[in-house]
Amino acid sequence: MVIISIAIVPLIKLSLITITYSIATALAEPIADKKIVKLLEQVGDTFKVLLGILFVITAMFLIGVAIVIKISNSGMMYR
Repeated sequence: MVIISIAIVPLIKLSLITITYSIATALAEPIADKKIVKLLEQVGDTFKVLLGILFVITAMFLIGVAIVIKISNSGMMYR
């Protein structure tokens, strides 16, 4: 639970930033230049990639911790 609570804060922050850029793109599209809209889209897509990377790294961290716990407990079983 502690590991998930540590990892959930950055996931929520990146999700909110991604949603903010999507909303900003939607609001800027009718008024702004196409280059600005394209820039906002690319920044939003970059944050989506970062969100995916963070999610995968969090999952790998949880799996790694589970493996270390399993290895340390199996040594105690053989005593």
